[in-house]
Amino acid sequence: MRPDTYFFNPTCEPAIANGSPFYTAPARLRKFEYDLGYLPAWLGNEWDQVLVTGIVDNSYNLEIRKLGFKLPELINLKEALANPSWLTQPKGTLRPWGWSPAIHQLFKPAINSYQYDFRQSSVATWQEGHKNLYSRHTALDLLTRMIGKCSVDWLPESTDLPVVCFTLDQIYTELGKRKRAVVKTPWSSSGRGLLLFPNPDQKTKNDEVLSGMLNQQGFVTIEPWLEKLLDLSYQFNSMSGEIRYMGRTFFETDSKGRYLRNLLTDFPILPDEVSGFLEVQNTEVIKLLQAALMESGYTSLYDGWIGVDALIYKDDVGKLRFQPMVEINGRFTMGAIALKLREHLAPGSQGFLQIFYSKSSNFQDFSQKQRINKTLIMKDKKIVSGFLPLTPPLPEHHFGAYLEVLSSWGRV
Repeated sequence: MRPDTYFFNPTCEPAIANGSPFYTAPARLRKFEYDLGYLPAWLGNEWDQVLVTGIVDNSYNLEIRKLGFKLPELINLKEALANPSWLTQPKGTLRPWGWSPAIHQLFKPAINSYQYDFRQSSVATWQEGHKNLYSRHTALDLLTRMIGKCSVDWLPESTDLPVVCFTLDQIYTELGKRKRAVVKTPWSSSGRGLLLFPNPDQKTKNDEVLSGMLNQQGFVTIEPWLEKLLDLSYQFNSMSGEIRYMGRTFFETDSKGRYLRNLLTDFPILPDEVSGFLEVQNTEVIKLLQAALMESGYTSLYDGWIGVDALIYKDDVGKLRFQPMVEINGRFTMGAIALKLREHLAPGSQGFLQIFYSKSSNFQDFSQKQRINKTLIMKDKKIVSGFLPLTPPLPEHHFGAYLEVLSSWGRV
């Protein structure tokens, strides 16, 4: 089997906004990529390869394989790109976390070593039209068309939809119409690139931040801060002009809308009203999303995983509504990882996938304590309960990813 190449670059959206093939992320985000570089391994097979900018910890990979997880080989990025043997080694498909001009530039020396089908695919080169495909404006356009075609009363009303603004005056006009709102940059993800209002900062500070958003990305979107009851994500795969549904996942965010963790279950504990509403509308939502993606540029300009974030909320009169397309992520997401991890859980076991971060401590110390208190228990090569680090728990890592599994489900 020819190995596929995985690479963790969650800064692909700001790289797209920047546009330069030589884009360099801010130091904190580079550290995030460095520490979590092995995370895409959970998407691959044992004959594949994961390139990391950090230390190659083969002891961790050996431990994981002894547990029965057949994960890819770990290779240092710089060493691979400087090795003529690796550059010419026949490979399958290049699978970065997400595409950008910078990722194409990075792998340019090796591109001819990948299989013909990949080199002929829509993502093998950066094309005109790719940038807009990854913008929040695309999600808004598809959502607006979706609502216009449907006569159901559980989709958002027009007042609950995002509005595009190009100037400070437009922003403040729209903010004045809402009690609470969130301003988002068009190329951002995981709760980054947003500003909540009302904001306790002085107006001059708000002006500075908002002007920076406009200067960097050209426009912003403003959304009402809805009474959210549930965050979820629908996973699809675009391949050869077809959109295939892969599954749904549930996640949690903090009070500012930033990603916290994915729940590893298809049936989270919810109030009966919300649970019933979700299951009644779920099949129709999948059909609407699949149809919308089929009519979009994702069929002609993109091959790979797509995560569509959605939410259930209460409107101003207390009516339940479904926002099926908060944003489209044309890349791998934590939802894709969560779906893969669920395959490793024993029947009846559920849990969560979470990102660790600490300025004062490290992922190694955290993992050691968790392993003592939450011993990993497996049966028939499936996880029954316990703690499992999903990235190497090294002392220099202040970020890490881990899995915590419970043998019976409760609020976690």
